[in-house]
Amino acid sequence: MFNATALPNGLAVDGVLRHADHDALRRLLAARDIPPNAARLSLQGFDGPYCPALEALRPVLAAIGQSPRISLVGTMPLLAGQLLRLDVTMPEWPAQLHIAYFMQSGEVANLLPSAAHPPGSTVRLGEPRAGFPGWEVSEPFGTDLLVAVVSEGALFGTPRPEVEAQSSYVFALNAAIGEAKRAGRRVLIRPFVVETAAR
Repeated sequence: MFNATALPNGLAVDGVLRHADHDALRRLLAARDIPPNAARLSLQGFDGPYCPALEALRPVLAAIGQSPRISLVGTMPLLAGQLLRLDVTMPEWPAQLHIAYFMQSGEVANLLPSAAHPPGSTVRLGEPRAGFPGWEVSEPFGTDLLVAVVSEGALFGTPRPEVEAQSSYVFALNAAIGEAKRAGRRVLIRPFVVETAAR
């Protein structure tokens, strides 16, 4: 799932893509006579059962440069025992932030239920504090998918379980996005691939 934006001298492509599809994208660019040095590719590759979720999220994918924006604190891959910490930049309008973490196991962890943050602010997530030891990296290792969702008002009408099946989450997410659209509330998402490995 990615966005493409025309530049004065080429094309910018930003998002996440299955590792197996990278070559297909390069062939597509070549077929459209876009030389490799004219395409600025900022793509994170993944292997995992995330395509159903990405299809559900595609209609509300934030444009290149648009919030929410995610940056990892530290370097990847994150090793076993290290903490997942990240900064999320909020949009310039009042919004709530929800963080979902898609795992290789086919489950989704709702790391951060919908919480309001000031417009334009950068929110640090995952730092340990009293009663919260942080999000520690553990097996299975590989590529997981973190999704930041910003919405006008709470994304879900009722709190989601701490961990649930991806199919249940995607069903609820589709319903929540549809309800927000019908109510005229904005929803934008940003996917981010998290690479993890054993020590």
